[in-house]
Amino acid sequence: MNTSLIEHIYLILRNAKLTTTRQAFSQEYVGKNQNWSAYQAHMKRDFSIAGAINCLRSIRLCKERDAALDLVQLCALREAEALLLEHLSKRYSVAEVVS
Repeated sequence: MNTSLIEHIYLILRNAKLTTTRQAFSQEYVGKNQNWSAYQAHMKRDFSIAGAINCLRSIRLCKERDAALDLVQLCALREAEALLLEHLSKRYSVAEVVS
C-alpha cells in the first residue's frame, strides 16, 4: 500500500497521541481548513511546499513548547520532522527551513 506523506505524518502523530483526528491534524499542524486532509487524499495530492513548511514549523513549536512530552512523542515529532525535511529537499529542493 502506497500512502501519502500527509497520511504517514498524520498516523505517526496520532499513534503518539499528539493529534486525534485528520480534522485536528489539518487545523493544528498544517494550519488549514479541517477538511484539508480529506480533500488532499480525495485528489490524490501530497504536501505542497507551504503545507509541508507549516506542518514542519508546528512540529518544531510543539517540540520546543511542550515540556510534558514523553519519549514516544518526542521520537514521533523527530521522525515527522525528518520526513518533512526529506520531502522538502527531494521534491522542492528546499535545503533548510528556519522557524
